[in-house]
This record gives sequence, C-alpha cells and structure tokens, in this order.
Amino acid sequence: MRHIGILMLVFLTTSLLAAGVVYAQGHQWLDDPGQLGHYAIGHTNYLMFDKDRGDRPVFFSVWYPVDPKDVNASTPPAEYLTDPYTNLAPPTYWFWTAEPTNSTDWEALGYDRAYEGPKASDDVPFPLVMVSPGMYTNNWQYIFVGTRLASHGYVVAVLEQWADWEWDWSPLDDIWTMTLNRPLDVSFAITQLLAKSRTPGELLFRTIDPERIVASGHSLGGYSAYALAGGDNMVCDTLWVALEGMGTLPYPANTCVPITRDRRVKALVAMEGASSVLHYRELARISVPSLILGETVDQLETYFADGSWRDVNARPHAAIDREDSYRVDVNGANHMSFTDYCDAIQVFLNRGWFSPDDAIAWGQTSWPCANTGWDPVTLSSAEEHTVVTKYMIAFLDTYFGGPDKNKWLDWWILTPEYALTHKPSVQFFDSEDCHSALPDHTYFTYRDYQLSSVCEVAQKDPTGWFASPSTSASSNVVTPMILAPAPASGGPFRPLKQKPL
Repeated sequence: MRHIGILMLVFLTTSLLAAGVVYAQGHQWLDDPGQLGHYAIGHTNYLMFDKDRGDRPVFFSVWYPVDPKDVNASTPPAEYLTDPYTNLAPPTYWFWTAEPTNSTDWEALGYDRAYEGPKASDDVPFPLVMVSPGMYTNNWQYIFVGTRLASHGYVVAVLEQWADWEWDWSPLDDIWTMTLNRPLDVSFAITQLLAKSRTPGELLFRTIDPERIVASGHSLGGYSAYALAGGDNMVCDTLWVALEGMGTLPYPANTCVPITRDRRVKALVAMEGASSVLHYRELARISVPSLILGETVDQLETYFADGSWRDVNARPHAAIDREDSYRVDVNGANHMSFTDYCDAIQVFLNRGWFSPDDAIAWGQTSWPCANTGWDPVTLSSAEEHTVVTKYMIAFLDTYFGGPDKNKWLDWWILTPEYALTHKPSVQFFDSEDCHSALPDHTYFTYRDYQLSSVCEVAQKDPTGWFASPSTSASSNVVTPMILAPAPASGGPFRPLKQKPL
C-alpha cells in the first residue's frame, strides 16, 4: 500500500486545499488540481488529411497554456465549430447552418474562459493529452477537459471522428470501421501536432514535449486509449456488438487487422472506456500509468439486462494490475456525464437553435440529463466535470508534472483516504486485490465498492464476446435502436440513437 503518513499529509495539504493556488519559495506556483490553473487558455482548430488512408479527414481542436499577460479584452473568444465537416460533405438538405459557438456561450454555464489563437506560453514544452470522443459524439462535448487541463499546463487535442454520424447529414461507417479508425486517427494527429511543435512560425511551435504524451478517450474513444497503450491483436474479433443488436455479421474484412501500440504514448486516461472490445490479455499488456474513470458498478448494471456491463471499468483495472494504475468511480454519474452533452442543450437553447421541444427530445428532461427514471444522473454537471478534471490533473501531474506542481496534494488525491475524507462523490481504487477463490484462470476478481469486503468474480472474456470474425448469421443484421423520439419541431437535430460506446 502507498498510504504511509496519511495523517501528516492531511496536515500538510489542508492549507493548500483552502488556498487553491498558492505561492511557494523557489517556485512561481503550486497548483490545486481542483481549481482553475494559473495559465490563460488558448484554442485553435485543425483539419488535416491522412494521405496514407485515402486523404481521410481528421479534425481536432487544441487547447493550450497561455501566459495571462498575453491576453486582454480585445483577444477574441475561442470558437468551437459545431460541425467541422459540413463544408466537406454538404447535407442533402440545408435548412440549418451549423454555426460555431464560442467560449462566451459556455462561460454563461460556468465553463472556463478560452481565447482564439493567442501566443502560447513561454514555459514550453508541455505534456500533450489526446482525447478520442465517444461514438456519435462531437469534439465540443469535451470542452471542460480541454480548458481546465490547459489552465494547468497541458496541451489538449480533442478529435472529431469522420463518418461518425454526429448529425443526420453526417456519413456513417460500420461500427468496426469506426473502431479501427479511432486509434489510427489519434496516432495521425499526434504526428501532425509534433510536426507543428517542431516548425518555427507555427502557433504551437515548441509547445509539446514528445516524451510526455497521454492517450485519453470516452466510451468508444476509451478503446483508442487502451489500444494505443497496449495494442489490439485483431479489431474485428469482438462479437458482442452484433449480439446486442449494434452491428452486423460478417464484419468488414478491412477491420480484421491489428492495432499496434503507439510507443509515443506514455500514459492513458479512460472515461467509461469500451474495454469490452479488447481481450483481457490485451488489456494486461498495458505497461504505462493509467487512470480509469467511470460510473459505479450499481449504475453500470442498468445498461444491459444481463449485467455484462457492470465491470467495464474494473475489468481493465484488474487486467493492468500495476501500482501506477487507478480506478475512480463517480457516484451519481451516468455515461453522458463525462461529456458536455446536457450543457450543450442549454447552450443551443440560449442561441435560439433549439426550441423547448427540441431540448426535450434531446433528453433534457429524460435520459441522459434527468435525475430520475432509468439511468439517472444525480450529480450536477459542474461537480462531475470538476471531479473528472481534478483526478485527471492530479494523475498527470504525478507522472508528468514539473517542479511547480503540488506533488504532495497530487499524491494524496490518488489515495482511497482522500476520497473518504474529501470526495463523497468518488470511490477510489488503487487495486482490485480480493481474497476469493476463482473457478479457474479464465476468471478475475474485482471490488464493487471502495469499502466493500465482498469480492466480485467475473469472466476475463465473457462467453460469446469473442469468436472468429468470419462468423455469419443473417438474423444478426440489425438497425440501431432508438432511445428517444425525433424532435417534435423537426429539423436536422436528432437525439442520440443509443448509448454511445
């Protein structure tokens, strides 16, 4: 256990918690990861084309640290493109122009202020955090991650996947083509950003440390983080999506290829990551520090009737089984709590793009934004986002932070004791060690609650999840299920078709 001296740490860090960000002799700042950092926040957008994959478009937004002296009242607010691919593939009907939002729209809901295109901080280089979004999810649904981490000295790039059907007019790939492209897009974006960091005259010149790169992602994007950190022997060898009615058999032949670990990735952060796409042994290959954020086991049981989703966060944590691997379960969160989705509904309402009926159809008073009913979210958006970024920053500071980071506070946050005394919204796990007999080597143990003495036992690779990708069954040809009605007012807005992976 790594908790020697907890009482001493309580004394040393309580004052730091109260102060938020404090000065210390010999250092300019000591950061509290639960507060806004001391950097101003810059933002820019990039659209690149991967020639090795038929000029596949790859869009990503970048948030980066800025010295506060380099922004003022005339510096324009950050611009967040609502649909960055519209000009590439105009919709077949055009009765709505996907206008961008800007930082001011989001600041009204408590989001951190960001500016478009100011000079990057001179305190270069910084770690780079790559964020891959969930299925059907826009990159602006992770603004809270980009802004808060940038304020603490991180460059954050959030992708938007091409052919992911974010809008009715967006193209849609087969689910396994989407899965394959995610880690490939992230690796391509890393290469492009490192090139910009090496090129004089570029906005991001010298901003990125190539030795401190983090793969992160939400839902299906979390698969990207796992695959980039440990590899995937065969993308198309997972069958449960077809059995759950989310894909067809046989899978596209182009997806029956491996994903090679990207050795530039030195850590991973998964938010409700789709670990079920990978074999247990593939997850066990991960040999970099990891932080796994998600819902509680109880909340996860609501997803599938057979309970097969309850260990989606515990399973990779048990497989990785390293002292520098952590699992954080957030009480009162649901799958979409790890995005800006519900706040975006209000932004669109404030902009006049949504009617009240549109907002209801998108789930403002039902899933995923309601605090009652199926899969409720009882933690406020602001608190959820603070929890996520606080643990991300404490984790990243611990393994990548510079001399100005608050090392004692970061270390203390990454303990079960801190969650017990300061974060009732969190259950923290630094190990899945349990004392329980296993039926055989194909099972593993995990903890369902931080304080539970009960040890859960589950199959490493549940029966039916993995099989030959050549399996074919015409009865498995399916269409996406609908969880919400179409907007009452019509138009191009559509609710999510299913819980995104």
